[in-house]
Amino acid sequence: MNKRIKFRQYLLDYFPHIILAAAAVSCLVAVFFFSQWQQAVRLNTAYADQSLLTHELTNDNTLEAYSMGYLLVNEGKLARAVKAFDVAEASNATHLQALAKHALGNLYANTAEADLDDAHGSRHLVARILLAREYYKGALRLEPDFYAARYNLERLDRISPQKRGAGSAMIDGYTIGIDPFKQNGRALMKDNTRRGLP
Repeated sequence: MNKRIKFRQYLLDYFPHIILAAAAVSCLVAVFFFSQWQQAVRLNTAYADQSLLTHELTNDNTLEAYSMGYLLVNEGKLARAVKAFDVAEASNATHLQALAKHALGNLYANTAEADLDDAHGSRHLVARILLAREYYKGALRLEPDFYAARYNLERLDRISPQKRGAGSAMIDGYTIGIDPFKQNGRALMKDNTRRGLP
């Protein structure tokens, strides 16, 4: 019983110090989150008015590089966008790494898809498709439940040159579709648990 009284007395003696320490920690946490909020507001404002494009691309700010990459894609500056997404891919945050890989996969897949119907075809078409596949697979390795990357990986597989002829046959020099859902390799994408696995 005597120990209990001593403990209570000890708490009462140091109670003001405990309150001050808790207040100091709370203040530091509030300052940290306020600075994070200010940084997010600055980044959102720079993204909205596109002044982010005037910033220098640095390895220190991977989130800014990721945002810059999307603006550069919209501007049609794909080479600079790739550099920006590469910087974002080096992030310590796994989610940002997966997002950057997915964005790079989209970039290469979109340029490959634009060349699919080109009469001459592109020598780099297959290379772009392979790069896009690897980036999508890399995003799925980091985040296996990344549905957009899984969907895009399967979609890319269905439009790849090896599968574009699947479901059709040559008869007297004409391509005849055997199955309308498999023509040009664009089959229906039904949900299944193994879809788009790396």
